[in-house]
Amino acid sequence: MFKSVKSLLYLSFLIIGMSLFLVIVLGGRQYLLNNQYTEISSLSERTLFGFGTIRDQVTEALISSNYNELKAIIPDLEQLNTLVSKLYDYQLIPAQYKLAMADTIDLSGLVIGLRRLELAESKKTASLELQREMRRIGENLIKVDRIITSHIRDSVIGFQLSVIGTMGILISCASFVLIVLYKRGVLPLLELSRQAETKEAGPDQGFDCPHEAGTELQTLVDSLNSMLAERRSSDPGDADHDLLSQTVNDTTNNLNVVMNYAELLLESDSEGLSAEQREMVGRIVASGERISEQWQRISREFDHL
Repeated sequence: MFKSVKSLLYLSFLIIGMSLFLVIVLGGRQYLLNNQYTEISSLSERTLFGFGTIRDQVTEALISSNYNELKAIIPDLEQLNTLVSKLYDYQLIPAQYKLAMADTIDLSGLVIGLRRLELAESKKTASLELQREMRRIGENLIKVDRIITSHIRDSVIGFQLSVIGTMGILISCASFVLIVLYKRGVLPLLELSRQAETKEAGPDQGFDCPHEAGTELQTLVDSLNSMLAERRSSDPGDADHDLLSQTVNDTTNNLNVVMNYAELLLESDSEGLSAEQREMVGRIVASGERISEQWQRISREFDHL
């Protein structure tokens, strides 16, 4: 698997695509968690503040024995009970915490207590009982606020750590694949490019493929070397060179024979030849020498090609 450059490319694209997908999904989940955490914290603070205000109003009314003011507090207490009930709608709060809130924070019972206070025979005793109940509910509200806030914060932090761990694993896998891809694909290409630039590879030598190269590059280099070998075997340059050399040798030899006979003719029977005939024989010798020099020059230039 890790020998194929194509497989490495597909694997790297897959890991990067998964990373981007998880970034979007986990980022959306993180956004929702932060929003719920903010909403629950704000709702809990509003509940504590509202209950503290109502408690002060009730205490002031009981101290002044103005029981009619307690009736005006009942709507605020019912509204506060509705506010507390909204906490049960959040799935981020565990079910056991919701049950604990229902058992320890009984605002409906507190409303009933305020209604019964006006009809109680011993208002002092009823007032003390009402104050104790309000103090107990206030303490429970503070405990619930701390527990829920701490739990949600821990949940958010735990989710963030999970996201960081997941992304770290994906980034590590992507880095490993990219390193292998660099080793299998990029480095061999750089080495082949160096061979081509320094002319270490050519029609005679071919290319030397690094052993760590991917299968596709090895196949490419093998095909290229085969093409170069076929070109060398089918190159007509050697045959042309041999033909030209043979032609030059044959022509030069024939010219030498003609020039030798002409020179012998000049030397052996110089008195039997007229001046015009001697000039013609001299031209034959000179022309033969020029033709021989031209053939030799053509042969040398062809060797340099």
